[in-house]
Amino acid sequence: MHESSEMRPLQSVPPDAYRLLRVLVRAGAADRQGTEACGTAQLEGTLESDDLKNVACVPADAQNDAVRIVRQRLRGYGVLVARDGTEPYDYEVDVRVSGLAPKEPNRLAARAVARLTFRRRSDEASGGFFSGLDSAAAGAAFADAARDCALHDAELSSFTVESTQPMNPEFDLMALAAGAVDAAMGCDQLARFFRDAHTRFPRAPAPPSVP
Repeated sequence: MHESSEMRPLQSVPPDAYRLLRVLVRAGAADRQGTEACGTAQLEGTLESDDLKNVACVPADAQNDAVRIVRQRLRGYGVLVARDGTEPYDYEVDVRVSGLAPKEPNRLAARAVARLTFRRRSDEASGGFFSGLDSAAAGAAFADAARDCALHDAELSSFTVESTQPMNPEFDLMALAAGAVDAAMGCDQLARFFRDAHTRFPRAPAPPSVP
């Protein structure tokens, strides 16, 4: 595993598209604490009872390194990245890096996958992206933008993006993690949604109270 000496250029998106968006980036919980993140696949032509599987593991430090890269890449797009959970944020971004084992006994076919899951904060913090937003109306528009960006089963409250690369001693973690960020933040339709949401879908003012 290595990292590119320079991060590749950002995708072209409208300026200031993410100026109101705040995220908290964290490493996803390990499936087996203290071990490498591994993926398994049943070999083709075998039965489950045979228990013959391929295993693909990423280096133990890959996930923590990916968190750092994801934070850097998000800042590059203008997203505000919280230093810790005491600062306000709109989404928590769960970062997971794991192996993707092939179904045939061929180590060269193994891949590494970086998966980012954006989850809306359950308690709406003051200010930030969701302040003053009609979430119901915005949610429908977000779903349309997500489909255009090839994000499947994506909702405004939660969406996931992935990036994969061949897994070998030279696989580039910088490109892998940055590619996952680009899959969402680098998509023009999604960037325009976040830029224009408050103009297009303002929350209706509360009716005046009756004395």
